[in-house]
Amino acid sequence: MKNFAGRLSLFGLFFIVFFILINFIFLGTIALTDWDFKKRLESIKFENPDFELLVLGDSYAEYGIDTELLTSWGIKSYNLALVGNSVRSSYVQLKEYLERYPVKPYYVILAVNSYVDQFDDGVRIEPIVEFTLDDHIPDAKDVPISKFRWLGVEILKKIISSKHRTARLSYGQIKWGKNTPDDTRFHDIYINIQKYESSNWIGEIAKICHLTGIKLIIVDIQGMRETQNLSEIGPYTLSFNNGYSGVLYNYNSYEFSSIFDADKDWIGQSHLNEIGAVKFTTELKKIIQK
Repeated sequence: MKNFAGRLSLFGLFFIVFFILINFIFLGTIALTDWDFKKRLESIKFENPDFELLVLGDSYAEYGIDTELLTSWGIKSYNLALVGNSVRSSYVQLKEYLERYPVKPYYVILAVNSYVDQFDDGVRIEPIVEFTLDDHIPDAKDVPISKFRWLGVEILKKIISSKHRTARLSYGQIKWGKNTPDDTRFHDIYINIQKYESSNWIGEIAKICHLTGIKLIIVDIQGMRETQNLSEIGPYTLSFNNGYSGVLYNYNSYEFSSIFDADKDWIGQSHLNEIGAVKFTTELKKIIQK
């Protein structure tokens, strides 16, 4: 009986050590290979950054706004957007950046797709952002192999797909030349201004920008035909519940879509590829420098 108990304890100890080792290896692998993890770690370890423009948002902004191109035009820029990022996470990232670094940007672009995105989805903070916050207290939910399980799939994609490995990270933007034609169809959709104005977290981003003297540009970013709306480009003046305001440009308008080639400018799932991002960023420059 004692031998059995001893073997059981040994097995339990081995399992714990193995479990910890696997999680450390997994965490180290994604920290070195995952685009979002790499840029997140980079963004919290900058040495005296002096970016004039920051991009916030989710993967639509991460792929669709070319911050390297903006920088080449003399607007030093960095793309903080992350895959699956919530508006609350964007607020947390902006607040953290302003508290961490003394030089404030002149501009902040918040780019979302209101047809697809949910602006106030409870209290969720993007897992990579949450995990790397200075004041985050780890708990059982932070086991890497569980918390970041979707990144394991991304690692497999990079191993299996040579096309996936051609994507690269530059100034926080993911540049990818992959091409998937837009075969979707238009629908009778109109932009929901109330959805923007009722968003508490967009209102908080507007507030922090106002208080720090930053020009906030809110963009409904272009998606494939099935997400595009029939409303005018604008701009629209938004009034938030906290008393602050913002300016919205409806770049997911059918009217704006004429600059894109449906057969050449898309990665898929409403994400612009490297060519499409250059076209979109070229148009963004016009409103940045107004």
